[in-house]
Amino acid sequence: MTSNRRIRAIVNPNSSHGRTRGNWPKMHKALEAALGPVEVAFTDAQMAATLRTREALQDGVDLIIAVGGDGTINEVVNGFFAPPTGPENVLLRPGAELTLLTSGSGGDFRKTFGLPLDLPGQIDRIANGSTRAIDVGRLDYTDHDGHPASRYFNNIASFGLSGLVSRRVNEATFSKRINSRFAFFWASVRSLFGYAMPRCRIQVDDQPAFELGINTAAVCNGQFFGAGMQFAPNARPDDGLFDLVIMHDMSTREMLRDPNAVYSGKHILHPKVRSLQGRRVVAEALPGPPALLDVDGETPGRLPATFTILPAVLKFRC
Repeated sequence: MTSNRRIRAIVNPNSSHGRTRGNWPKMHKALEAALGPVEVAFTDAQMAATLRTREALQDGVDLIIAVGGDGTINEVVNGFFAPPTGPENVLLRPGAELTLLTSGSGGDFRKTFGLPLDLPGQIDRIANGSTRAIDVGRLDYTDHDGHPASRYFNNIASFGLSGLVSRRVNEATFSKRINSRFAFFWASVRSLFGYAMPRCRIQVDDQPAFELGINTAAVCNGQFFGAGMQFAPNARPDDGLFDLVIMHDMSTREMLRDPNAVYSGKHILHPKVRSLQGRRVVAEALPGPPALLDVDGETPGRLPATFTILPAVLKFRC
């Protein structure tokens, strides 16, 4: 890596249940031993990583290291863009690169790229890996107050049961102390019982719209979410297409019949799972229960929503 490049780590000290705060001095020392000087900006609130990233890019930083979990990575990716107040998508510094130092509860985004979890392995990838252009999704949706809103996502945006599960995971305390996979599994089981299935109308590109009862519908750039669920095993983050995977009209018994299927990717063989590809997905909930959103582990709102792929827009060092 070129030594005169400016590097800044955007660090969420509360990630990994606060362990990142104590581990950061060791992590920082190891980064600087491999990369040279690494500037640091800590987050202190929700969406702070977005603001710190925008500040870094406007300050001329060349490489941003997102240090935290999937939520932190999502916020950093949003910071690569100007706020999406209109239809335009404006990169703040087109030549800048993103890389990851995973230190969080899930670590799903790194799995698509086969990135290691251990600190030496991750730092070696940052120092000696290659750079590739990856796609980013834009989501135009309805926030919890009923207002239109927009944001970007690098991994998976979904709606239905996944939105309820993520809300419960984010509120959890005890189950998250065991591990993230257990937290998501336990929240999924709890959410299944009493789940009010929304019926949604979905259109992919210019294809005819269709209506389904939604268990979970996921618009996927990466393959994994929910702490290791391989929900879209065929997704590629650099092919210019979303993989849309829809689990639909399943009873609670059907959902519980093989709970490990979503971790191996075998759920896509189920007759009530529909898989499509496209560049734009428009979804709305029909009269009845709302369809809550999950965006890289966060729960910003609900349908109606439009998901749009931005091909090869972000330089990713891995």
